[in-house]
Amino acid sequence: MHFTSLLLLLILPFLSLVFSAPTPAIRDVFSPPVTYPHKGTVWKVGKRYTVTWDMAGAPEHITNNIGMIVLVKDGRMVDLDHPLANNFPINCSHYEITVPKVKAGHDYQILVFGDSGNTGDVFSIEE
Repeated sequence: MHFTSLLLLLILPFLSLVFSAPTPAIRDVFSPPVTYPHKGTVWKVGKRYTVTWDMAGAPEHITNNIGMIVLVKDGRMVDLDHPLANNFPINCSHYEITVPKVKAGHDYQILVFGDSGNTGDVFSIEE
């Protein structure tokens, strides 16, 4: 019984600190619209391009503000394990990537993830 009382005396001050801490601000999910590449864009394998997205409608507190860019072909992610870019602040609204070695095609899209994903227009990649 003595040990339990001592344990409570040690834990209670810690618990009062935890429960009196300010509540974090409400955070929102945001899907930034991809602005480049857009319809009619043609990229070449191995070249560098800057992907852009619009942050104009972003909430004050985004649930996950760490970004990731993934290439999509024919509606499917090309390689989620090897994104074109990751671990960048989503509010920067642009990021330079290198086009990976992929087959030429006219059905590619860019997917920008923050706390949610948003796929841009269909564009082409040439070898």
